[in-house]
Amino acid sequence: MEWWGRLRRFVRFQYLRLMRQSASAHSLAMGLAVGVFVGFLPIIPVQMAAAVALAFPVRGNKAAAALGTWVSNPVNVVPMYALMYWVGGLFVPTDATFDPARLDMRDMLATGADFFLVMFLGGVVLGIPAALITYVLTFRGVNAYRQRRTIKLLRAWQARRDAQLAQSGQSGQSEPAGPVAPLSSQPSQTDRTVDAGATGGHDGDRS
Repeated sequence: MEWWGRLRRFVRFQYLRLMRQSASAHSLAMGLAVGVFVGFLPIIPVQMAAAVALAFPVRGNKAAAALGTWVSNPVNVVPMYALMYWVGGLFVPTDATFDPARLDMRDMLATGADFFLVMFLGGVVLGIPAALITYVLTFRGVNAYRQRRTIKLLRAWQARRDAQLAQSGQSGQSEPAGPVAPLSSQPSQTDRTVDAGATGGHDGDRS
């Protein structure tokens, strides 16, 4: 299952790339939602260009819009387009048969305008709720990720600060308090003045 490991690494890389964008949560969510919507449209191979162009008027993040088009990829494109064909056929009947080998936009147009209309309509019907769900989940996910990241950075900063304070406190305790002045056996001038005052100012007077 080497392809599965590569897919997981690719998804994780794109997830971190999206979350670490400097754009606002709304811009990221809008861009990804636009990309997912376009990813449901049968316009291969111009999905990515169309998503980026559509992201401009709605002020969505361009990188997120390009990433969102990967909702349709070589792994799931056949069952996804088959579902689009079935949903579109509920609204517009067609005699054209779905061919998994002809999923390019030019091949669909060559099959017939009615077939392309069925696929396009099915993509719109499925893409609108998918885009709405993508926006809500991405908006909440980006805010939650940034909140957790902020708390993590604050805790790391607090831990470094506490470690620095503890280190500075230990170094302060290890330093000597300074030389201690030796005790003198002779009374100071202040002591003699106090003693003289206590004896009425006649120090040593014996009458």
